[in-house]
Amino acid sequence: MLSKFLNSSKLILTILFFFIVFGFYQYNTLPKESDPDISLPVMYISLTHEGISPEDSERLLVKPLEKELKNIEGLKKITSTAYQGGGNVVLEFDAGFDSVKAMSDTREKVDLTKNKLPSDSEEPRIFEVNLSRFPVLAIAISGDFDIRTLDTIAKKLKEDIETISEVLEVKALGENERIIEIIVNPRIVETYGLTNKDVISSIAKSNFMVAAGTLSNDKGSFNVQVPSLIENREDLLNIPVKSDSNSVITLGDVAEVRDTFREKVGYARNNGEAAIILEISKRTGENIIDVIEKIKKLVLQDNYIPDFVRIDFFQDESEKIVSMVNDLENNVILATLIVFLVIYSFMGKKSSILVSLSIPFSFLMSMIILSFFNVTINVVVLFALILSVGILIDGAIIVVEYANRRSSEGLSKKEVFILSAKQMAIPVIASTSTTLAAFFPLIFWPGIAGEFMFFLPVTLLAVLTSSLTMALIFIPVVGQLIGNDKELSPKKIKNLNLLENGDLSKIKGIQGRYLNFMDYTLENPKKLIFLTITTLIFIQTIYIKLGKGFEFFPPIEPDYAEIVIHARGNFSALEKDAIVKKIEGEVLKNKSIKNIYSRSGIVKGDTRNESEDVIGSIKIELVDWKQRPQSKYVIGELKESTKKFPGIYIEFIEKQDGPPKDKDVEIGVVNNNPEKLASDTSTLYTFLKKKNWVKNIDTDLNIPGVEWELSIDRVKAEKQGVDIEMISNSIQMLTHGLKVTDFMPRDSNEEVDIVIRFEKAFRTLDELDKIFIEGKNGPVSLSSFIKRSAKKKIGNISRYNLQRSKNIKFDVIEGELPSNKIYELRQWLIKKKLSSKVIFTGQEEDQIEAKIFLTKAFFIAIFLITIILIATFNSFYFCFIILSAIIFSTIGVMIGLLLSGKPFGIIMSGIGVIALAGIVVNNNIVLLDTYKELRKKGENIKNAILRTGAQRLRPVLLTTLTTFFGLIPMAIGLNINFIELELNFNSPSSQWWLQLSNAIVFGVMFSFVLTLVITPCLIMIGETSKFFKSF
Repeated sequence: MLSKFLNSSKLILTILFFFIVFGFYQYNTLPKESDPDISLPVMYISLTHEGISPEDSERLLVKPLEKELKNIEGLKKITSTAYQGGGNVVLEFDAGFDSVKAMSDTREKVDLTKNKLPSDSEEPRIFEVNLSRFPVLAIAISGDFDIRTLDTIAKKLKEDIETISEVLEVKALGENERIIEIIVNPRIVETYGLTNKDVISSIAKSNFMVAAGTLSNDKGSFNVQVPSLIENREDLLNIPVKSDSNSVITLGDVAEVRDTFREKVGYARNNGEAAIILEISKRTGENIIDVIEKIKKLVLQDNYIPDFVRIDFFQDESEKIVSMVNDLENNVILATLIVFLVIYSFMGKKSSILVSLSIPFSFLMSMIILSFFNVTINVVVLFALILSVGILIDGAIIVVEYANRRSSEGLSKKEVFILSAKQMAIPVIASTSTTLAAFFPLIFWPGIAGEFMFFLPVTLLAVLTSSLTMALIFIPVVGQLIGNDKELSPKKIKNLNLLENGDLSKIKGIQGRYLNFMDYTLENPKKLIFLTITTLIFIQTIYIKLGKGFEFFPPIEPDYAEIVIHARGNFSALEKDAIVKKIEGEVLKNKSIKNIYSRSGIVKGDTRNESEDVIGSIKIELVDWKQRPQSKYVIGELKESTKKFPGIYIEFIEKQDGPPKDKDVEIGVVNNNPEKLASDTSTLYTFLKKKNWVKNIDTDLNIPGVEWELSIDRVKAEKQGVDIEMISNSIQMLTHGLKVTDFMPRDSNEEVDIVIRFEKAFRTLDELDKIFIEGKNGPVSLSSFIKRSAKKKIGNISRYNLQRSKNIKFDVIEGELPSNKIYELRQWLIKKKLSSKVIFTGQEEDQIEAKIFLTKAFFIAIFLITIILIATFNSFYFCFIILSAIIFSTIGVMIGLLLSGKPFGIIMSGIGVIALAGIVVNNNIVLLDTYKELRKKGENIKNAILRTGAQRLRPVLLTTLTTFFGLIPMAIGLNINFIELELNFNSPSSQWWLQLSNAIVFGVMFSFVLTLVITPCLIMIGETSKFFKSF
């Protein structure tokens, strides 16, 4: 069947041509993004009730919502926060759960709860959260002009960007909320013999829509209109508050009406100037390069933005993916050149061309497969493509080397390539199948890490399937056209003939020296195996004692960072802003900083959950990595320069690539007893603060402070005929203002609140005693039934899965591993015996999940590989030989980690070991298949082993050298840019591949010895032992 198909060379070449063209098209059109879009539905429900206390918010807003939401399908955990003025509920669903269904279910449950919330609470708002701390693009709008103009331009720009279909969300930081403010002087109100109730009710009654309808009679039908809504400022000023037969007191007589903005509780700035920041997130699966190009085209079009407005772009993630795609293309060029040179030096020009073609052609064919899975080209796909370079050429080397060897027998180029494809089909299919089996279970990886790494097994399966097709179909057909390298000396031809069926003792050259060594080794195979097992145990023990342990994901040199500023105390918005400005000033002095944008206080548009003591943050974009020191030194300089500010705590957070996370370690302390909860959290926080390996520690423990409690004597109030609502309205006029009604101005698409409040001079605690409320016997002072007292401030109330909780988050200093410190922390907790439950969430939770899954995946992979091997060889012992080779190959990996002083990366090093196993298994399968064929021809055991080793020496050496030299540049952090003709060392993008390439480079060196020395010894032991031979 295969022979007949391979004879149809014109058909196959036509198919190959269209595959290459279509693959190249798909490579250029597949969406590109930096990090994979994580399908991890997280819903954020915002609850607003102006002026509500944290305790009332928990009781009246948060708990009713939690009760309804807790049974939603796919819900992983529910966290809530109740705070002054509202609360929020965050729902985290299982990774991969349908986000559309999650949003639909959440909306449905929230709708059911609405009637249980207080009537004057705002409508709950639901957002789908973007897990990343950093957007794909940020735009800062600033300039020397008034706030209203800035706000108008920002709103227009935000609305226009949101019309781009690929944009998911535009978050505006620092927007101003327009309000109509009615400023009342309580003394003037009293002078006119009025009360606050008179003023409030007059406004509410004067803004009422009258739907008059239609008047129909025998003379026709007429629409009747009664203009009764407030349209502008003049309408408000003319509202009658009180009248008699002679005069009318209007609102303009007792109050001032201002078209203004709500009092700021936060500020946003761009490089020190007042600004509005637009943070843009794209939709899942969209091409980040195209999206950002469209946004920039829109913003920079002629006459769109006035000349006096300054527009700055920050954190352009498309630049990163362009750089990484360039790295991939350069690595493919480099790998193809290395493969060409290595094969050329051993087999000749034509063979090197055939093998080299398999790299770019396999990549292009894999793009066609990936396009059917809606895969984007992202950092993980690029990682998988680079990883596959060492594996995908194995099949091509095996087929071409066999054809080259057999060509000395006088076969035509067509016959020799068809024979090679037929003879090598079973071992090549079996070896590729085992590699596919090793990666296949990774498709089902759960959690955030699984969503992030899903693209890796899918890409590898696509590339390896393509490489198998190249090796067995396209390479033999192309080989029929260009032929093989027959220009061999008589000496080489004689050697090749001796390798096939001649006297082994007459073989010269490298094969001859190898046979002499193996002839001696096979006399004492058990000693060598014992030495190998001893070495394995010794190396593993040494690594446990002296190694750097484990880490989840490799650290990558960041382009961005964030400074988070903490301060404890009752600060006003202006005081917070003053502190942030000082830090800003120091940051802007640093020459390694390209751009910054900052916020202080609570900025409209920012929905992040943060500690209560966070007063502001500064997002930093660093200059190009070639023009500055490493980020850790830049951060060190910033730490040093900001030490001079007392009473504040500053976090420096570098942007980390890989699965999204907040801090290295996240701890939840859970207890429904508030006193014990606070005490245990404080004990744990104090312990961690003293540890020198802890940095960027953050907690939501309550900030010390004072608040005023107004106790109402309900009996006295009832006697005076005063209800709670009247008291509440009067107090709100003194504090943040009372919303009376709203209206839709002609120049806006949003409703504007009409808020009434006292003049600034009367917004004092003493004024409480002077406020008069309408009672049944006339105006009565609030002080007659309200008692004022100072009490300890109640901060935000956090909840975890319907229980009160507190959180502590921190990073671990460089050189220490979070997993080691979590173990140390667990031991301390066992001894301390806190009364509260302590849970580790975040990265630790994901890491445990990843370890459990990878253990399962390992056994599933072993099972699948075992099935394939038994089906191929029908021998348990041969299966055991190949599986033991996988274990022995880790010796090289561990030696590499010890020499480089690097920790074992659960993700990158783990995948590297699997890839290495694929190379080792491939070589061993072909070796054992060759041995079986020779035994069938009647060779004795030792001769068959020796001839097998001699025949396989060249292809195994070629596989080792091509993999080794192909990955060495990545292992030392070298990037060669063939387009711009420059060398780069240790670029941020190259750091992705360091752990992976190190694992394979050191492992493949040992696997060479393993395949050609240890495997033959294991065959010898098995074949000469009655016990093993029976298997």
